[in-house]
Amino acid sequence: MYLECEWGNNYKIVEGDLLHQRVDDPNFNEKRGAIYISRSVPIFSNKLNLYGVADIVEFTQNEKGIKIPRKKGLWKINPVEYKNGKPEKSNADNYQLCAQAMCLEEMFQTEIKSGDIFYGKIKRRVTVEITEELKEEVKVQVKNMNDLFLNQKVPNKSKDQICSLCSLINICIPSVFNKQKKLKDRISILMREN
Repeated sequence: MYLECEWGNNYKIVEGDLLHQRVDDPNFNEKRGAIYISRSVPIFSNKLNLYGVADIVEFTQNEKGIKIPRKKGLWKINPVEYKNGKPEKSNADNYQLCAQAMCLEEMFQTEIKSGDIFYGKIKRRVTVEITEELKEEVKVQVKNMNDLFLNQKVPNKSKDQICSLCSLINICIPSVFNKQKKLKDRISILMREN
């Protein structure tokens, strides 16, 4: 998407857009008791060379928290990511949430021990512990991503990657490339036989 400036749409993207309609409004902030909810929050990390937008950042009054500009008292930070589907076997959702937490930690000079992912299919939050191991894995993934971007290199499809639900399937056309590879192998075998 980023290297080739391509964008695809499918029903999964539309479902996700519908789920995010209220979340993506940066002007709709609210206070619920001791929790202040901020939506569509721009975040960044100079250390990671990463920036983005967090779906929701919750600020909860907590005596062990930090000072927040224009807010009285001390506050604990909790990032919340919204996903249309359900928890997956890959760690991609956890990596995304952890990267958001790492950005917020750098921005606010604090430590974030956990965050939440709201999954639309199961209609509930799943809490993710932000461990040092998860942070190290995110650093590796972000470095790989930055290297690919710097070198303008589109990564190869991993063997366990499922393309059928991807919005770019009609642009990337993985089945064509898979067939080309098989055809190339067949030609190579035929050439060796002669």
